[in-house]
Amino acid sequence: MSLNKKEAALVKLLVQHHNWLPATFLAEALSTSTRTIRNYVTRINQNATLELIQSSRQGYMIDSAVRIDDVVSNNKSELNTPIDRMNYLINLLIKHKNVDYFDVADTLFVSIPTIEKDTIRLRKKMTTYHLKIVKHGHFLSMEGDESNFRKLASDMLQDEAVQNFQSLDYIQTIFPDISIELIQKIVIDRLSSQHLYINGYAINSLLLHIAIAINRLFHHQRSEIDFIPERFSNEQIEYQLAKQIGKDIDQTFNVKMDLYEIDNLTLLLMTKISPSNDAFLKDYMETSVYNFIAKLMETVSEKYFITQISDELILNLALHVSNLISRAKNGKQVHNPLSEEIKQSYAFIYEVAVFIAKQIQKKINIPISDDEITFIALHIGSYFEEKFETENKISCMIYTPEYYEMHKRLIYKIGDTFKSSLNIIGTFHQLDRANMKEMEQADLVLSTIEMNELTHFVQISPFVSAKDIEKIQQSIQLVKQEKQLEELKKSIQTYLTPKRFKRNIYLENPTQYIDYLGTQLVEGSYIPAHFIELIKEREKMSATSFNNSVALPHAIEMSAQKTGISIILNDHPVKWGNHYVQVIIMIVMNQDDIKKFRQLFDFMIETFSNKEKLDRLLSVKNYEAFIDELFH
Repeated sequence: MSLNKKEAALVKLLVQHHNWLPATFLAEALSTSTRTIRNYVTRINQNATLELIQSSRQGYMIDSAVRIDDVVSNNKSELNTPIDRMNYLINLLIKHKNVDYFDVADTLFVSIPTIEKDTIRLRKKMTTYHLKIVKHGHFLSMEGDESNFRKLASDMLQDEAVQNFQSLDYIQTIFPDISIELIQKIVIDRLSSQHLYINGYAINSLLLHIAIAINRLFHHQRSEIDFIPERFSNEQIEYQLAKQIGKDIDQTFNVKMDLYEIDNLTLLLMTKISPSNDAFLKDYMETSVYNFIAKLMETVSEKYFITQISDELILNLALHVSNLISRAKNGKQVHNPLSEEIKQSYAFIYEVAVFIAKQIQKKINIPISDDEITFIALHIGSYFEEKFETENKISCMIYTPEYYEMHKRLIYKIGDTFKSSLNIIGTFHQLDRANMKEMEQADLVLSTIEMNELTHFVQISPFVSAKDIEKIQQSIQLVKQEKQLEELKKSIQTYLTPKRFKRNIYLENPTQYIDYLGTQLVEGSYIPAHFIELIKEREKMSATSFNNSVALPHAIEMSAQKTGISIILNDHPVKWGNHYVQVIIMIVMNQDDIKKFRQLFDFMIETFSNKEKLDRLLSVKNYEAFIDELFH
């Protein structure tokens, strides 16, 4: 059966639990909506010979006879589909100014007409980014403003990255003989003993590094450096932690973490624990690879139009590449069984990793294997997954007194349960004025004691019960709604000015209203004059009036010069299609704000369809009162 990644993940979850799982739990685990979960279940059952997944009020459960391998093992994405070829072309066009599509056809083993059809699809897709695919002879090129290239690259990164680079299962698949869960427990226990917490990209890059080190030690691939100088003092917290973690690794996996490995682990911990370590790390690595990687990532940023490259990624890559160079010089390689999958499934990220590897190869004049390239891709993908996901998370701080191991379990249970919703930015085990001030900065505070002086606070038990999880989920939704409302308020105040807020304008028909509101937006340089005709064309297809309250005339195209809103409030209803409305709102959207359109549209319909709210809004006399009432 052909499943996409999220559908395969859904099947795995149901098989692993063999019990009823609520749709809300599955949606949280897969970072999607309950509606999408229903769609996945429907598609899986439609494609199966029998009903694989049962549904009830309790949620979903899979047939107990089903094994993961029966459904997922042969689930390889079809190679060389139109979408695959189109993404391949995009990568080439970003990387090179000109692409010979005869060469592309030969490389992909397809005909010239096939590539020409793909080019037509590509040209259509690129119009959404205001980029042009230009054909000259048998060469193709992509033209447009750099800002649009950056938008394209950012979307490609986001589409590929927010999948499963952060999954511990993914790292476990690379190292089947090394328990990643055990490494995680060792690291978490040692960090918790010093009241430290790291998550997301930070913990995963740390686990990946340790797993690679253990794998090398398993295969007797030790550092061949005869003399390793003392670089850190015994008082340094990261060095203490590295030695403690190293000792635990020795005992658990029966290997010997030597001083070379402990030093590397110390450096890695320094990148995770405190930004104040950055200056030391840069100085420390100046004689080796940090400057090289920093300069290389500047080139990557320019070549692939990537703007979000941070010091954190540079430091982690520099440390990884330092070890990669050591392995390459000594002819020691680490195998990665996911190389082929990553190459196929994450083409853009892999292309960036290949470019980085080529520059390293030039510097050290030693070949870099596909497996090593894949580890670079994992670092890049994991970093961007965390970055893009964090943008959609709310910040959280946790207060819990230390009591045996309970406080550790509480923190990591919350972190694991709400990994797609919460970004845990701090944990506290004692209360003082400084800690309270820090907690006030978080979107949400979870605490085992009362803290009613905080705006968003949830009191939880030390054991984190099912009731606690439900309370946290409700608070997350509340905070998200408030943040969304705040963003909407800023957007509407930006897009709607007092000049375009009108009261009691009575015209003969919708066409005249469209001309009236559209002319205001033309005069403000929001849209060109011909754009008004696009709004009328949309209106002819189907009237944009809703629920005898509001009309929302708009164009199908999101190609306004800048996003703007014009509004009329009338005391008396006017006929619009099959409805009578008292509110007329025209929204014109620029391509860059396209994601906000549905949010704005839904908010307007919901707000003006509420009779009590509508009556209050219709009673206002000016713009300021309208904005206050709209978000009251």
